[in-house]
Amino acid sequence: ELSRICGVSERQCFRDLRVLQDSGIPIYHDQGYRVMERFRLKDISFTLDEALALLYGVKLAERQRGLFRVPANLKHKLMSLLPKNLGDEIENIQERLEVSHGQTADYEAKGELFRAINQAIKNNRILRMKYYSFARDELTFREVEPYQLVFSEGFWYLVAYCHQREAVRLFRVDRIEYLEETGAFFELPSGFNYEDYMGSAWGMERGEEFGFSVRFYGDAARFVRETKFHPSQEIIEEDGRTIIFTAKACGLKAITRWLLSFGGEAEVLEPEELKASVRRQAMSILERFNSDEKDSEK
Repeated sequence: ELSRICGVSERQCFRDLRVLQDSGIPIYHDQGYRVMERFRLKDISFTLDEALALLYGVKLAERQRGLFRVPANLKHKLMSLLPKNLGDEIENIQERLEVSHGQTADYEAKGELFRAINQAIKNNRILRMKYYSFARDELTFREVEPYQLVFSEGFWYLVAYCHQREAVRLFRVDRIEYLEETGAFFELPSGFNYEDYMGSAWGMERGEEFGFSVRFYGDAARFVRETKFHPSQEIIEEDGRTIIFTAKACGLKAITRWLLSFGGEAEVLEPEELKASVRRQAMSILERFNSDEKDSEK
């Protein structure tokens, strides 16, 4: 009878009954299935690691100001679910726990926009938006099929199929000026995978994949040795406290910017295209400094 009324299979009904029972809701059979009128749910138990993971999540949510409607007493609610001895231990740890990594862009006024995107992702609704294209330095109008939101390197990105470009694209959320649901539905491609889509991208810059190698010296070598920058990276130790770093990547500009951050302690070995890109940027920096010196002499 329940299967007929709810429009589901009998097997689904039994699965739901089992979920209710596993949750501590007492169900008995007396001329049909019934729920006991008065009962108390089982206590929720956490291990120390599980409780700390939730606490880290709360602190990360607090850092995303404007994006989530996180109640001020959320942390208190979490602590109240813990046994007293575990709660005291967590309280002692959380007073010395701080998560400083937050967003790079200003999302204070983007809360409603995020909620609209999440709703469209949930319901598979096509969005129409006004978007600032950094590459073209102009506002563009797009219709997109939102696949998922990604937080990377301090920015939120919307991964979506763009009808105008007829391809999947990344849209930085802080550059969306306006959006609305069109009312039209889309079907999420069954084979889509975000990691496959990004491939060997360095950061969020996609492009043709290429391999590269760099020799690092001094402090840069020590820093690179202890840091995981990319899944494909390999490090070869050399005499004289130098290392050779090899990896695959997409996006020549992204790799160039990364290498320039190490100054003179990074030497590009290959490919020639990357060497030329770093050389051009280094010469441009040198020319700018020389120009400033000449102007100061005047």
